[in-house]
Amino acid sequence: MIKTNIKNNHIQIENLYKSIFADLPLTSIKLEESSVIIEHNDEDNTDAASLEIIEHGSGYKLNYWDGYSVVETVENKDLKKALKIFKNTAKKMAKNLRRFSQ
Repeated sequence: MIKTNIKNNHIQIENLYKSIFADLPLTSIKLEESSVIIEHNDEDNTDAASLEIIEHGSGYKLNYWDGYSVVETVENKDLKKALKIFKNTAKKMAKNLRRFSQ
């Protein structure tokens, strides 16, 4: 079965989150029908790091904010490619959180 939207990929995305962010207790994930948001829950930074993928028109939009100065937005029409970018960006987010929030 081909998974054609974000909702059908929730289990895969949640497992990805658990594997990448397992040692980062101040993170959370919100799985919604047409979007997924991973956030860093930092009381000292009201605009903390976040990563989201949203079904946007006929494609998918990824937004990444590192919590300090870097903003990345990527749009892709192919879900498989968008999820690969989401995975790589999630790894980058976790690496930055490990490095700078300790």
